[in-house]
Amino acid sequence: MVTPTEFAFRTGWALWRLGWEAQIVMAYRMAGLVGAVPLPPGETSRMVDEKVKAFTDAAIDGSWALASGKSLDVATRAAMIPVQRRVSSNKRRLTRR
Repeated sequence: MVTPTEFAFRTGWALWRLGWEAQIVMAYRMAGLVGAVPLPPGETSRMVDEKVKAFTDAAIDGSWALASGKSLDVATRAAMIPVQRRVSSNKRRLTRR
């Protein structure tokens, strides 16, 4: 069983990392939209399309974890994984230049 402190620390740290990487991705994309840096072809439509997939996967994974009797900590992390994976992938791809 995870204590409330462990839950807050683990989840808080994961959310902090997700927020930090999301800000980097948003900064690169905004710079690309105004022409300061080149964006890969199709990046503007990709920004919208990927969110639908990531958040749908997050909802499904979190729901399945709860439905199968997992703890709130496990379900929260399961829901965050698809979004974190997508954001990390975007950060790597956009900062590779």
